[in-house]
Amino acid sequence: MSVREPLRLEHIVFLQKHTVFAEQWEEVADFLKQAFPDVRVTGAGRAEDLPPGLEADVVIAPTLPWLPEALERLRGVRWLHLLSSGVDAIWDMPFDKKNLVLTRSSGVHAAPMSEYALGAMLYFAKSFDRFVEQARDGFWQRAWLDELTGRRLMILGMGHVGAMLAKRARVFGMRVIGVQRNPRPVEGAERCIRPDEVIDWLGETDYLVVCLPLTAATRNRIDAAFVGALKPGAVLVDISRGGIVVESALVEALASGRLRGAALDVFEREPLPPDSALWRHPRVLLTPHVAGTTPYYMERALEVFVENARCLMRGEAPVTPVDTGAGY
Repeated sequence: MSVREPLRLEHIVFLQKHTVFAEQWEEVADFLKQAFPDVRVTGAGRAEDLPPGLEADVVIAPTLPWLPEALERLRGVRWLHLLSSGVDAIWDMPFDKKNLVLTRSSGVHAAPMSEYALGAMLYFAKSFDRFVEQARDGFWQRAWLDELTGRRLMILGMGHVGAMLAKRARVFGMRVIGVQRNPRPVEGAERCIRPDEVIDWLGETDYLVVCLPLTAATRNRIDAAFVGALKPGAVLVDISRGGIVVESALVEALASGRLRGAALDVFEREPLPPDSALWRHPRVLLTPHVAGTTPYYMERALEVFVENARCLMRGEAPVTPVDTGAGY
């Protein structure tokens, strides 16, 4: 939905799953009241907590399974601000997306996820996986360690996360190449290339970090052919969305020794099934979808909301819109 007149902001509704609503509500309400002293703020941890027919201008929410039900109970909503950066979950939800302004909390993950990626690369460069195993076995054996200095890092997806990772990786002396649909100069990256140019650079890539949104175009993008074209001994770090990396191809590449290791925070099925070959794999750093978590998450997400609100209240386009055509 395009904004043709300034948004009139009188009532904000904040939704959150009931298990965490109580611990977040006071912080959220205080933040919003400071930003907009004359605006009413309502919160709910369940759809049924909202009285049917309640008038509201905007809803702030994560991708809750009961979000459509909550929207049905409200009247007058013109804008939905999602607390997440990834929005793939909303496309199958039965609510009208064409007649709402849709925005997302882009940028809130940049610091924690770029730190995670750097930590994962250091984990393998410094053989922490090997030394953790040796410590468990009470085995002392020294080894020569690698450096990130001079290593080639390819970043798939140069949004906020990818851009911050490029900048920080450059401090470590890495040679960074970014991949984006419309290449543009990015601080820290030697160059940025189009997706169709990736194959020419995989053979030189020591570390591959996946920061892509999950769309029809990116689903199963990292398949057996893609992994097979990587430089032998490369490390894959996946902080994107489950479904972009084909796990069977990853397991095969680890088994053959094609990959030195993999740091995985997202999976095709979550929680990861108990019978997955990735559990307890000696060369896999496995975390339960936590790369984007931070004590500053809600504060940053609300700051993004306020920035969008000020634009919409002036009749301007939002700064972090959801691209319904591209799917993110």
